Amino acid sequence: MGEEGNSPRVARVIVCLVSVGFFVASVAATAANRDGVRDLVVASVILTATLGLHLRHSARAAVRRRRPWWPWSLVAHAAVTYLPYCFFQDTWVGIPGSLAAAVLLTTPAPQAWVAFAALAGLQVPLAVAIGETTGQGLNSAVSHAVGGLALFGVVRLADLAEELQAARAELAQRAVDRERLRFARDLHDLCGYSLTAVALHCEGIQRLVRSDPQRVEEELGRTQDLARHALSEVRAVSAGYRVLSLEREARSTAALLKSLGVTVDVRLSGVPLSGPVDETLAIVVREGVTNALRHSKARHCAIRLTVDEGHPGGGRAHLEVTNDGVGPGDVAVDREDGTGPGGLGGSGLRNLRERVAERGGRISTGPDGEGGFRIAVTLPCAGQDPPGAAAPVPASSGTVLRQGSGRR
Repeated sequence: MGEEGNSPRVARVIVCLVSVGFFVASVAATAANRDGVRDLVVASVILTATLGLHLRHSARAAVRRRRPWWPWSLVAHAAVTYLPYCFFQDTWVGIPGSLAAAVLLTTPAPQAWVAFAALAGLQVPLAVAIGETTGQGLNSAVSHAVGGLALFGVVRLADLAEELQAARAELAQRAVDRERLRFARDLHDLCGYSLTAVALHCEGIQRLVRSDPQRVEEELGRTQDLARHALSEVRAVSAGYRVLSLEREARSTAALLKSLGVTVDVRLSGVPLSGPVDETLAIVVREGVTNALRHSKARHCAIRLTVDEGHPGGGRAHLEVTNDGVGPGDVAVDREDGTGPGGLGGSGLRNLRERVAERGGRISTGPDGEGGFRIAVTLPCAGQDPPGAAAPVPASSGTVLRQGSGRR
C-alpha cells in the first residue's frame, strides 16, 4: 500500500504545516506592529495557545469523541481570539479564522454554519470598536471567513484521506473474505463428489479382493482416474478457474452411478442454458448425487430438467434430482427457502441454497412421496441463448440420457 498507506499521515502533516504557517505569519505581523519585546513575548504566548487549541480541535479522534468539556475548550479558544484586542487594539493580528474553523469542526450542522457566519460578521463591529473603519472591518471579516474555510478544508481533506484508507482496507478485507468463502464453497461442491466416489470405490475394492479378485485391477484404475480428477478440481478451485456444464455433469454422474450399480434416468430438455444457470444446475446435480451416494442406499437415481418458456416473468428452468434411498419417514419435508424443520442440513445443501438464491431461484428438499428423496430447483433463464433441438445423446446401459427441445 506504499504511497496510499502514507496518504493520511501526509495529510495530517500538511494540516500541521498550514496551521504553523498561519501562526508564524501572525507572529511576524505582530512583531511588525509592536516594538516592545514584552509585547512580542505576550503575543507569541497567546498565539501559541491559539495554535494549540486549533490543533486540538482539528484532531480527528478528539472531534469524534466530543467530551463533556468540549464547549469550554471553545470558550478558551474564543478568549485567546478576542481578549488580546483589549490590550493590543488595532495592532493585534491573531490567527485569522482559527475560531471559525474550530466551530465548523466541532459543532453539528447547521448550527456550525450559523455560528461561522456570526463570527465572520462580528469582525465588522469589532473593527469599528478598536478604531478602524468599516471598510477595514469588512476586510477583516472576509479574511477571517476565508482563513476559517481554508483551515476547515485542509482538516476535512485529511479526515477524508483517513476515511478513504479505512474504506480501502475494509474493501480489501471483504475481498479476502469473499475469496475464502468461494474457495470453501467450491472445494465442497466440486471436490466432495469426487472424493465420495473415491471412497465408495475403495469400499467396493475391499469387497472384490475376496469375491472377484480379477476385477480389482479394473476398479483400481477407475479409482485412480477419480483421484486424478479430484486433484485437477482442487487445482481449478485454487486457481479460481472452474467451468461446469449440466450436460457433462449428467454424463459423468450417470457413468459413476452405473459403475456403482445404480440405474440412472437422465432427461434434459431445453439445453443448452446460459452459463451461470447451467453451472448452478450442474452443481445441484453434483450435490444431489453426492448426497445419494453418501447418505442413502439408492438403487435408482433420476435427473430431470424442463424449461418453461411460458412463464410471465420469462423462462424458468426446473431441475429435479431424486433417488430411492431415503424413505418418507426418514426426513421431514423442507421448505423452498431451506428452513424446514427437518430438511437435510450440512454445508452442501446450505451452499446450494446460497447459490440458487444468488440466481433469484427457489429450492426445496425432502421426501418425494414415493420412498425417495428429492431436490427440486427452479431458476430464471434470463439472458440465455434460445436453445435449439438436439439429437439424443447415447448413454451407457442402464441409463436414459436425452437432449431435446421438449418444453412444458
